Amino acid sequence: MDMVIDPLFLVTDYNGLEAILKEMFEDRLVIDAKEHPIMLTEPSLHNKEHRMRLTSFFFEKYQVPALYISKSSVLSAFSCSRSTALVLESGANTTYAVPVHDGYALQASMLKYDIGGNYLTDRVEKVLSERGIRILPRYAFQKKVENGETIIKEIDCPNTMASFDAFSRREIVRDVKESLLSLTVETAMEITDAKQTHYDLPDGTKVDLEAQAKKIPEDMFSPIAEVSGFMGIQKMVSESIGRTDLDIRKDLYNNIVVSGGNTLISGFVERVQKLVPEITLPNVKVKVIAHMPTERRFSSWIGGSILSSLGSFQQMWMSKQEFDEHGAIMIERKCA
Repeated sequence: MDMVIDPLFLVTDYNGLEAILKEMFEDRLVIDAKEHPIMLTEPSLHNKEHRMRLTSFFFEKYQVPALYISKSSVLSAFSCSRSTALVLESGANTTYAVPVHDGYALQASMLKYDIGGNYLTDRVEKVLSERGIRILPRYAFQKKVENGETIIKEIDCPNTMASFDAFSRREIVRDVKESLLSLTVETAMEITDAKQTHYDLPDGTKVDLEAQAKKIPEDMFSPIAEVSGFMGIQKMVSESIGRTDLDIRKDLYNNIVVSGGNTLISGFVERVQKLVPEITLPNVKVKVIAHMPTERRFSSWIGGSILSSLGSFQQMWMSKQEFDEHGAIMIERKCA
């Protein structure tokens, strides 16, 4: 069995990574890492030092028989059966537009901006705060039914760590964002007539995001003063493709692969499909491709599972013997 591990960010705490892997290998999967090749995904922006350190970590600490590191954007393209595509990745903290050609990410043409789901969560949190809505974690309440009526009582949790308390509150705000925010393919002005929906907070308070709050995801398609150079996702796609060779631009426009948890906002894919053609040449065909919402946040994992199971892929692994002979630098030659 080959294993695909998908770290979302660059690893900064290897002691923490080791603790997570120990839990995964020993307690959850109950396997010996020495018996299984490992495929890792990494952010699309190349970081030689990071991948060499990861290589040494897995070969020296876990004695894995083979290792391969692939760009998340490339694997997202593979998950949609594309070897050439413009991959639009939008996660919690960053958004990438990455041209992939014949299975290789074109580093010189990719764009990255530090905007993603957390930015939208911050906006929702600000709206709730301005409206005087108090967010408390779910464990701070006790529910019981008396005479057919549900009674919610606030309780003290003195032994809860402040970091966990802040995380729990943040998760509720994130859930509000994912439940209520949406995009339409119409103009921003028409969103004011959208039907309001509600979210029940743990204390029973009903939250309805008014028209202004429903415009929050529109920021992803507009210039943002806080994010230097960002002019909207549709501009990212067009500019990134415009940096590539003329002979592959048509294929890239015809294969725009959308991935990442932030793209799960209702109407996101449809908005990209609507806006990108508006800033391209009239004769250019634009096609946006995306997994179903339940799979889209795991696109790179799905692509890695497909790639590592191919018979032709087996010769691409970096072996433990190659590591012993050439060192971690070999990963740069094996995994372009």
